[in-house]
Amino acid sequence: MKKSDRLQLFLGSGFFLGLSPVVPGSFGALVGLVWHLAALWIGWDDGAVRAWCFAGALFFSVVHYRLTPWAQARWHDSDPRHFVLDEIVGYLCVPLFWVLPERPAFPVWQLALAGFVVFRVFDAIKLPIARYIDRNVHTASGVLFDDVVSAVYSAALVSGVAWSLS
Repeated sequence: MKKSDRLQLFLGSGFFLGLSPVVPGSFGALVGLVWHLAALWIGWDDGAVRAWCFAGALFFSVVHYRLTPWAQARWHDSDPRHFVLDEIVGYLCVPLFWVLPERPAFPVWQLALAGFVVFRVFDAIKLPIARYIDRNVHTASGVLFDDVVSAVYSAALVSGVAWSLS
C-alpha cells in the first residue's frame, strides 16, 4: 500500500476506528464525540464549544469531500461502511443544532453521550428525509447529508428531553 493510500485510509476511516468489523460507523463517530467532549473537559463556554464543533464539522467535511472518490473506488461502494467521515460530521452537528435550557437537569457531557447514542440509532434506522437521501443521492453530498439530517432529529430529541426535565 502506498504511503498516500495509508494516509487516506487513516483519515477516511476515522483514524482506523471505522475499520472495526462491527458497527464501524459508531466507532468512527467516536472521533466526533471525543472532539466534543475535549472542549467540554477544557471547560469552554457554550459559544466556544459550538465554534470548536463547527470547526471540526467543517474540517471533516472538507476531508470527506476530498476523499469520497478515493473511498468509493477503494471499497467499490457509493457509501462505504468503513469510510466514516460522514458519521464524524453527523455527530458534531448534534451539539451545533441542539437548543438546551440554561440549566439542564443533566450535565452537558451526559447530554453529549445521549446525543451520540440517539444519533447512531437515527443514523442506522434512517428516518424519512435521511432515508430518501440515502437511497437516492449517491454522491459525496448524499453520503454526508443523510447523517446531517439524522443529527437534526437527534438534536431535536435531546433538546426536547432536556427542556422537559429542566
